[in-house]
Amino acid sequence: MKALPTRVLLVEDNPGDARLLREALMEVPSYQFDLVHVERLSQALERLRQERCGVVLLDLSLPDGQGLDNLARVREAAPSVPILVLTGLNDEDVAVKALRVGAQDYLVKGQASGAAVVRAIRYAIERKQVLEENARLFEQAQHNVERLRLLQEIEQAIASTLDLRALLNVLMEKIDVVLPYAATSVRLYDPNTGLLEPIACRNLDEEQWKLEQWRPGRGLAILAFETKAPVMISNTQTDPQVRDPEFFRKHGFVSYLGVPMIVKDEVLGMLSFYTKEEHAFVESEVEFLSTLAGQAAIAIHNAQLYEQTRHQAIELEKSNKGKDEFLSVVSHELRTPLNVINGYAEMVQRGMLGEINSDQQNALGKVISCAKELLGMISGILQATSIEAEAVKVDKKDVVVGCLLDELKSVYDVSLGKEVNLQWDYPAEFLLLKTDGEKLKHILQNLINNAIKFTEKGRVTVSARQVPGAESVEFRVADNGIGIPEEMLPFIFEKFRQVDSSETRAYGGVGLGLYIVKKFTELLGGNVEVETEPGKGSTFRITLPCESAPAAKSFPPAAISL
Repeated sequence: MKALPTRVLLVEDNPGDARLLREALMEVPSYQFDLVHVERLSQALERLRQERCGVVLLDLSLPDGQGLDNLARVREAAPSVPILVLTGLNDEDVAVKALRVGAQDYLVKGQASGAAVVRAIRYAIERKQVLEENARLFEQAQHNVERLRLLQEIEQAIASTLDLRALLNVLMEKIDVVLPYAATSVRLYDPNTGLLEPIACRNLDEEQWKLEQWRPGRGLAILAFETKAPVMISNTQTDPQVRDPEFFRKHGFVSYLGVPMIVKDEVLGMLSFYTKEEHAFVESEVEFLSTLAGQAAIAIHNAQLYEQTRHQAIELEKSNKGKDEFLSVVSHELRTPLNVINGYAEMVQRGMLGEINSDQQNALGKVISCAKELLGMISGILQATSIEAEAVKVDKKDVVVGCLLDELKSVYDVSLGKEVNLQWDYPAEFLLLKTDGEKLKHILQNLINNAIKFTEKGRVTVSARQVPGAESVEFRVADNGIGIPEEMLPFIFEKFRQVDSSETRAYGGVGLGLYIVKKFTELLGGNVEVETEPGKGSTFRITLPCESAPAAKSFPPAAISL
């Protein structure tokens, strides 16, 4: 398809200069120009208002306008059209000033060849396009940064509470302040009733709004709920998808957007936005609001989980005070990690941080740290549950003690994050056990982790030896940490018991580690003992039956200090 000629608006009151420019353009037949010539500034402004031009050739000295004011008025009338200033031999200083205030280039009358004029026009158009594209990209980048800031602000606000009502109030308030919509509402799906129950709204008559029960098959929210996709309505009075426009008419709402709040591919509810003027929701806007709905869904899901946990805690309190303490500890320990995990993980997953940088590294570090902490707690709970259900299987095999401790030692071959030396001491000779190696490692890991946790500064020693005169192997984990109060010793191997069980306790955990140590040791046919002195440390001894005597084979010495 042949390109259309470039329309050139020549604003020049001197017929001779105008003729020379026209002839110069004709010298280059490979480029087609549609030259429109006017002699006055007013005529040029009228032309620019009525029709599109590719470029303006502007004389700064006209009968009805002089100097840089001519340039300013043309730019105001057509800000996107590139302007080339026409100047005389003695006016180059003025032309240079014109470049500083928006002209793309200047031409000296009578001095430029046809090729030079064409080149100047082409470059002016290209430079203007580049500038406009850069401006567009900059504006888009700023817009994206602002949206990311808003998402972070809202995410931080809703992550600050696990109370569902307070969370929704904060969400509605933030949306009302930072987003340009007339009203917002939240409905949550109740599987017991099959309804999208009205939960919270802003700038709506709440009583009237709650009277509308949107059952399956009715309403825009149900449509978005069932399709798991946003529903956009530019005009609620004319769109056939709106089955009952009376609600919108009564409240003066013209446009509507419903976004499903989804967690793990399940729709928790709907986040709806209303405007009082016709509004076309663009793709980037819908993506932004969908991300916001995703953040809200995570926070609501966490609040619901927290509410379920709180309700269970109330029920457990009626029957068992110890179980109540467990739920209180679980709630305390899981609350902050769960919010950090979900918040940062969602941000990284949706690519809101872009390429990996130091901020993202920090965020991922927090995610990984909290995930490990949470997984450890959950693992302990699952193991305790399996023990209670007698569902733990013991898989006894030949285990070389030195190899097992070598593997375990490699797990701790990292910085402990505190001034604690981890020392290992076990014999090089061949020492064989018929036992479940994985459970033995778990026993020792629990003891080592406890020792490190309760030792702020000092050492933790892990050792193993064959008990003289007995076919058994003794493992020891000793520390010089805080020790255990004498009154707590009878209870330390019980579920959910902790040395410090106060609400302001300084050490984390849910109190299952030593319970699992004792149960696993018993399953392996061994026994566990403890010696402790408050303020001086503790030593735990695990004794397991040994099914072979030391052999001649040796292993490299193993004693390290981290």
